[in-house]
Amino acid sequence: MKFSLARPALALAVLATLAACGGGGKATFPVYVTVDGLQYPGLILSTNGQDLTINPPATAGQQVTAVFPNQLEYGQIYEVVPKGATVVNHAATGGAQPKHQTCSQSLFPAYGTAGQLAKIDIRFVCSINSFALTGTVKGLTGTGLILANGSTTGQIPVSPALDANQKPTGADVQLIMNPVPYNTTYGVTVLTQPTNPSQTCTVTGGANGTGGGTMDDAAEAAKGVSNLLVTCVNN
Repeated sequence: MKFSLARPALALAVLATLAACGGGGKATFPVYVTVDGLQYPGLILSTNGQDLTINPPATAGQQVTAVFPNQLEYGQIYEVVPKGATVVNHAATGGAQPKHQTCSQSLFPAYGTAGQLAKIDIRFVCSINSFALTGTVKGLTGTGLILANGSTTGQIPVSPALDANQKPTGADVQLIMNPVPYNTTYGVTVLTQPTNPSQTCTVTGGANGTGGGTMDDAAEAAKGVSNLLVTCVNN
């Protein structure tokens, strides 16, 4: 007899708990968001018809934590993405990203069903956008030319254009340096001059005309810097 009375009491306790969570008998779940690396404004996350603006932290380097205004009912499907993003097979691209950065889902899936986990905790990591640093090498007939960029310390070897007999032609060669992050200075220089034949190569172009500058808003809008010019002449 005692056992039969305990079961209804337990059922009532469960119903009371569910009603307290959802108000109508269904459990509800808040959607928490944690963002790392955010430095610039503009990030807006969206799910289930509601938006959440994420602002940079007051102290640089800190995580940003937030929660969507409305909770989800048990069984609702969700997918948290930058507002307006294109989503293909749960991979989101574009959308309302912060200025100069791209934020991507990290660690745990940004989609699921409310109630599948004890807590909905979505995490994003933001990185500074990088852009191309390219140009043209003219007159190169020697071998061994190596260029360097002071902002990345990357060394880029450049070989001359060859004809069908593997002889240098001196034709233009496309120059592709390592990408440079937004608001980072760059300075392309000749690390090793070409030999056989001996040549001297000089670098011009970039934002300052001598192969250097800063990857700024104008460069970002143009998706990089493409006016580097390396001119090689025989000694």
